[in-house]
Amino acid sequence: MTRSRFFFNSSVIRQNLRQHGWIGIIYTLALLFALPLQMFMNGDPNAKPQTVQNLFFVGGEIQMLFAVTVPVAAGLFLFRYLQAKMPSDLWHSLPLRREHLLVSHTVSGLILLMVPIWLTGAIAAMVQPLDSNMYIYTGSDVLEWCLTLSVLTLFLFIFSMFIGICTGQTVLQGAVIYILLLLPVVLLQLINEHLGMYLYGYPRWFGIRAHIEVWSPILHMVYVNTNAFSAGDLWMYSALSVLLFALSVLLYRRRHGEKAGQAIAFTYFNPLFKAGVMFCAMLISGTYFAQLKQQQLGWTIAGNLAGALIGYIAAEMIIRKTWQILTRRVPLEFAGYALLLGLLLYIPVSGISGYENRVPALEKIEAVYAGSDYAANDAYWNTNNPNTSKEDPFTEDRNYIEAVRKLHLAVAAARPEAPANYSYSDYRQFYLSYRLENGRIVQRSYMIPSAGFEPELKAVMESEGYKRKAYRLSRLETDTESFRLNNYNKALSLSDPQEVKEFKEILKREILNMTYEDQNLTRVQPSYASIQTMGKPDATGYQLYYAYEWQSSFHELGAWLEKKGYADKIRTKPGDIASAEIIQDNYNDRLPAAERHDPERHLELARSEKRSAVIQEAAPIADILEHQRYYSAKDGDYLVKLVYKEGRTDYMTLREQDLTPAVKAILP
Repeated sequence: MTRSRFFFNSSVIRQNLRQHGWIGIIYTLALLFALPLQMFMNGDPNAKPQTVQNLFFVGGEIQMLFAVTVPVAAGLFLFRYLQAKMPSDLWHSLPLRREHLLVSHTVSGLILLMVPIWLTGAIAAMVQPLDSNMYIYTGSDVLEWCLTLSVLTLFLFIFSMFIGICTGQTVLQGAVIYILLLLPVVLLQLINEHLGMYLYGYPRWFGIRAHIEVWSPILHMVYVNTNAFSAGDLWMYSALSVLLFALSVLLYRRRHGEKAGQAIAFTYFNPLFKAGVMFCAMLISGTYFAQLKQQQLGWTIAGNLAGALIGYIAAEMIIRKTWQILTRRVPLEFAGYALLLGLLLYIPVSGISGYENRVPALEKIEAVYAGSDYAANDAYWNTNNPNTSKEDPFTEDRNYIEAVRKLHLAVAAARPEAPANYSYSDYRQFYLSYRLENGRIVQRSYMIPSAGFEPELKAVMESEGYKRKAYRLSRLETDTESFRLNNYNKALSLSDPQEVKEFKEILKREILNMTYEDQNLTRVQPSYASIQTMGKPDATGYQLYYAYEWQSSFHELGAWLEKKGYADKIRTKPGDIASAEIIQDNYNDRLPAAERHDPERHLELARSEKRSAVIQEAAPIADILEHQRYYSAKDGDYLVKLVYKEGRTDYMTLREQDLTPAVKAILP
């Protein structure tokens, strides 16, 4: 009587354990293979035990492969009786209330799934002190592993049970489970792509926050090594499990026994199912055709209609369990769904929202970020990497905020579009991110041409706030142990504390003194050498390093290196060049499109017309090295082939204004 009062029936549980006990055995063997056994499997006999942050680092992918499948399988098998008429009639004919059946089957599943987890955890704790164990961890790590896997297993099992109550076919139940678990990530990506195509300034590449996998339990579990579950995540999944169980109890009371074998057990879910399938199909088809045909209106509409039709037909066939779905109401119903979903897709990208012209008011902006690499700002994106800095990307300087806002206003008003074949040197990618006083983040992304926006770009890019973030000057304020300069096969290391201090201060001043023109020149002119900062190793032995460039505009830095006698050891000199071949490049129209960026084809045509000159004298080669630009294949420019004595070949460009008298004298 006591058990009955608490919705508990031991006979049902014993029957389930006898019939489905193999699930618990498989889960136990799988977890033992994925965790304790992996601790002793190492092919290197000289390897030393390594400390792990959590036990998911020990064969985490293998663990999660079983963790995302076995709990769902347990839900499918234990609630299989709901999906077939004969088992459904048999179970529901027993003198048990439905709450008894549901709780008893739930307890059966939890026994089959939880015992393997805690048994595996106990074994992992027992083998922890063994010398042959290749991993170092603590008892709290074992407890954390058990709790995390228990919560995730509980959620997946309860979710599987909930979907089983809402559906009437086992195959459909399994498909819907995994579709819904992946759907948030897929929908976010599709909506992000849709908005990015039609909203000017929409930050497609960082409109969705980093670690998008957290929106999908399956993906979060698969990537557990790089994005561990926090305490908040576990509380959320625990709460969802309780909520889904409560909903399962309510729905199970109202589920009719004759719904076994039907696709959807509750008819009031049918409209939601149809709309969901149609919406996803419209997003996929519409986005595909819009991208394929450069967002031509006709193709975009046709793509969305095709997706709506395919989605509607598929949903109707699943619900009715037949391909014969054509009735008088179908065209009208399809038109209604298509119209409503079409408006749902159109309204956010129309001018109604005012998104494209919206610029935050100056007094509401607390801080701002402007630059080309917002995603690399660790404080907001790389939160799970312990070896990266956590610098706040935002700047609170009011003058800088005003300069960024003026640039935003100018771009939003002019709405420049970069052509498909735009030049990297003529356009600059800008991500604008505002942190408002209410804590909200407003983000935009633009491809801004240099022509026409010089005053606004100059005001932003010459600000100290921009340079500190764009060139990560905070890295130079850390404890740097040494600098390493590299130029192909040349290398130089600075490790003397006094030299490191002087070099660091000079490099910082050079970056802060860069003009707008200097920063543009870095996009077209190669640097003299790359600079790596080497920090002191941390407790784990990891040594952080950051990269800078020795630019041609860094005159003070060059003078310091010259004074120390280091410049000639690292910089390319005329003596390193065996020869330089130069032509005036006007051959694009005479070459097929596939060969226009092949410098050798340009040189072959010039040689055939005797319009090339080979230079070996030191003075003109020095001028070429001083003014060289990245190869661009533009008509009217001068193409230079540099052959190094070491055997390496490089191709560079000179413009008319770069030619010195010494170089002009050699031209054919």
